[in-house]
Amino acid sequence: MKILVINLPYYGHVVPTIGLVQELINKRCKVTYLMPFDWKEKVAESGAVFYGYENHRRLSEQIKNAYAAAESIVEEFDFIIYEQFFFLGKHLAEKHRKPVARIFTAPVTNDKLMKEFTLKGPLSVFKHKWIARAFTKDIARNIPMKTDNWLDEIIHNPPRLNLVYTLREYQPYEAEFPEEQYKFLGPSIYERKEEAFEFVKGRYPVIYISLGTVIKGAVSFFRNCLEAFRGENVDVIISVGPKFNVSRLKNVPSNIHVYKSVPQLKVLKTADVFVTHGGMNSVSEALVCGVPMVVIPFVSDQPVNARCVEKLGVGKRLEYSSVNQDTLRESVLSVLVDNGIKDNIVKVQKLIKQAPGNIGGAEMIIDYHNSLE
Repeated sequence: MKILVINLPYYGHVVPTIGLVQELINKRCKVTYLMPFDWKEKVAESGAVFYGYENHRRLSEQIKNAYAAAESIVEEFDFIIYEQFFFLGKHLAEKHRKPVARIFTAPVTNDKLMKEFTLKGPLSVFKHKWIARAFTKDIARNIPMKTDNWLDEIIHNPPRLNLVYTLREYQPYEAEFPEEQYKFLGPSIYERKEEAFEFVKGRYPVIYISLGTVIKGAVSFFRNCLEAFRGENVDVIISVGPKFNVSRLKNVPSNIHVYKSVPQLKVLKTADVFVTHGGMNSVSEALVCGVPMVVIPFVSDQPVNARCVEKLGVGKRLEYSSVNQDTLRESVLSVLVDNGIKDNIVKVQKLIKQAPGNIGGAEMIIDYHNSLE
């Protein structure tokens, strides 16, 4: 079977799919992965054939370019897989009479969740319906759509097979997503090449702090981290992000280690608590590695993920506006000694091991294709 995978240039949307593509290839499928040209190296990790399109800083142009590239080659393929924001995926498949599956790398969206996703961050402009309709019209000219709003298209025009990279127990409003149509694979973590990391765990618990690459008020936050754990019987690893000037942090205590970036999976395997912004990849990796979390959410799906972490009982939420050295210390140390959270982490790890994963996802795609022949 020849499969076309269509994705958009967002790290958190691509990384979970690498393992699925590897499993499809292991099952003798021929996979072509359609992504912007500057993502060729990342796609190569999957083993798929790369097919490129021009990248762009605007989402609308990314979708247009991906659609045009897909249109030029789609007839060669037996099956299409597309990511959730590529809202033209189902139309493309129906136009060319190809079976199709959609991938969610974050919780599946319904109207309630979409309202939350558009409160803050990159999608916030679309809380204005007229902007969402204009965005849709610009992209989907001469393409018949079920709705005139691309967000409604995502929610209300699903394909028959949807693969979701989390647990059903994690999914908000899970009863609204029928089991025969929405398959929850569990987190997708693949063994990627990571840089060497020389930190050696000592006798004290390890606190890992990473809030993504860009946060507002970063200097103040990281200074709070220094003071929160100065003199405490913990070792702290802080990843400040590539754009942060580390020299702005003075008088760093000996038990705190500051890096521009770290190999996250390696660090999580030694960590006892993870302070995170709540991005889906970070939360998934923490769950797989069995690390309790303090989630400080900012935008998009992060507040939803923070709520899901609390729902599963595997961590606590801390609002960024409430962060100071005292609240940070109290939150982290309380999670560190909470046996209930530790027990829940073990339960979630068992659920992850029982989930279909990428092997199951690949089998579902092949079985679905074969059922239509």
